[in-house]
Amino acid sequence: MRFQFASRLTPFLAIAALLAACTEPNQPLSPKSNGPQFSQTAANGGGGKITFQSNRNGNFDIFVMNADGSGVTQLTSNPLDEYLPLFSPDGSRITFGRCLFTCDIVVINADGSGERTILNDGFPGAWSPDGNRIVLGRGDGIFIINADGSGLVRVLDPDFVTDWSPDGRQLMIVSGRDGDLELYATPLDGSPVTKLTDNTASDNSGTGWSPDGTRIVFCSDRDGDREIFVMNADGSDVQQLTQNDLDDGCPVWSPDGTQIAFDRVGAGDQQIFVMNADGSGVTQLTFDAGVINSGPHWIRQVFPPNDDFANATGVPVLPFSSVAQLVFAGTESGEQTPSCAVFYGPVNKTVWYSFTPAQTQSITARIGNASISTVVAAYSGSSVSGLTELGCVVFGGNVTFRAKAGTTYHFLVGNLFGQEGQAEFRLEVTPPPQPNFGTSPFDPSMFEAVQFQDFSFDPAFIGFEPPQWSFGDGTTGTGFFPTHRYVADGEYLVELTVTTHDGRSASTSRTLQVRTHDVAITRFQAPSSGMTGKTSKINVDIRSNRYPETVQVQLFKSVPGGFQLVATSTQTLPTRNRVTSVAFSYTFAPEDAIIGKVTFKAVADLVGARDALPADNQAIAPPTKITR
Repeated sequence: MRFQFASRLTPFLAIAALLAACTEPNQPLSPKSNGPQFSQTAANGGGGKITFQSNRNGNFDIFVMNADGSGVTQLTSNPLDEYLPLFSPDGSRITFGRCLFTCDIVVINADGSGERTILNDGFPGAWSPDGNRIVLGRGDGIFIINADGSGLVRVLDPDFVTDWSPDGRQLMIVSGRDGDLELYATPLDGSPVTKLTDNTASDNSGTGWSPDGTRIVFCSDRDGDREIFVMNADGSDVQQLTQNDLDDGCPVWSPDGTQIAFDRVGAGDQQIFVMNADGSGVTQLTFDAGVINSGPHWIRQVFPPNDDFANATGVPVLPFSSVAQLVFAGTESGEQTPSCAVFYGPVNKTVWYSFTPAQTQSITARIGNASISTVVAAYSGSSVSGLTELGCVVFGGNVTFRAKAGTTYHFLVGNLFGQEGQAEFRLEVTPPPQPNFGTSPFDPSMFEAVQFQDFSFDPAFIGFEPPQWSFGDGTTGTGFFPTHRYVADGEYLVELTVTTHDGRSASTSRTLQVRTHDVAITRFQAPSSGMTGKTSKINVDIRSNRYPETVQVQLFKSVPGGFQLVATSTQTLPTRNRVTSVAFSYTFAPEDAIIGKVTFKAVADLVGARDALPADNQAIAPPTKITR
């Protein structure tokens, strides 16, 4: 079972309880070995890796071997004892406890590199299903910590924790709260605890839940010595798998749920065995006389079912999403490297998908969430060595193309830089383009050409054919920036139709209002002479040539360097061709007399509109002579 400290004051008593299901306490702690021997019969389903603890070199270190007992490799070599290693769900890391007076939680890469201590004073119990966290125990409770050592959070009172359910919602707890050790399924959300076993024996667990969460494997001494049992996830239908006079413990499921590894105490040693999930086919994996090999934990390198082109996962309908497992995938003979990935290799882990559309349409393949750098490529063809690449993208882009009804297309999802991890493959009907346009000027008149500007957007980033325009006056055009001049004022329904390179099309329309606004100063009358202190009248006549308009009339006088605003008047001009007179009064100032003359200027500006012919919107009167 996986241990969590019952008392900070008695760590070694707690470690003894921890190892009770995995180690015979009467065995020597540091026997010598003449080297490992291996079973000549592979376990059923052979491939994969099992990590375990062994004292074959004196103290307990961490080892890994193939699932048939071959390829034993020592991963750690430390003067302190190291116990009960746990593979991360993806097999990339191993955590274990390194103990002296207290234990530290250590994480290493699966090859023994990258060692880091993530917590002092604690012991790991299980990885979270996503591999991001570790549940652990110490004297003040059960905690969860991020795999990098951050975010330590207390979740339960002190107990032994042995597993984390596949759905991430529960922990498997071994507790003596009722006087003997029993198994409890303990929800992390505070829901009621389920007591799974109830007898006077000691029931302990290895990994607990099967990969699909439907069964639980555990060990118990209910028949006098320790044996392996399985039961349903609710505690029903208990079945005994082993029956002998030896102690069997630390049972652990293979990741595909078809086998169980465990350790067995023999005559002067302890070895690791594997059997089928029904208890048949017991096979010994380690043969080290006088050595304790115990605490197995299994990761099985099961190739994804769509690892080969011929076994591509069929996409039934769109949209489609699937997590591509690129940890244990490989490549096959004749498989080509996608053209866009040749500079980012190796691409040595690939999986395949296939899709046959029922109708001709544009489709898009892409990678959604990914833990690694990826490539996705689309192909036509019927054999892995005879494919034609239709599109390819790295680092999360889109592959979009026109798919013909009844034609089968294949999609490769692969890794970059030799990385291992997961990637979400998505295949969907490509969304239509989003047509949009603007005009310049936005308020055109009949005297000027309108510049149309295509602002359309393609979500698939394929690009557009030259767009088609209908200008609303019976004429059409093409191009991304056409110009058109309207011969009369009016409201014109302008329609833009865009088509992407892969044939997707969409249209939008908008009413364009053409209005030719035009006002003019028809007469500007200022006095020919003036006197300091005297007030004179200045008249401005204004006419609207087309529509009723609101006009702001400004009167300026000359000053050294330019003109200065004197007065402003806002007028509403009535219907077309009627003249409106605006009268201003001006009192001549002493500084005007110093200069000796004043030149007046009138400016008429439309309010809320743009004048189509602004040249006649201002007038300058002859200079007015000023005397004192």
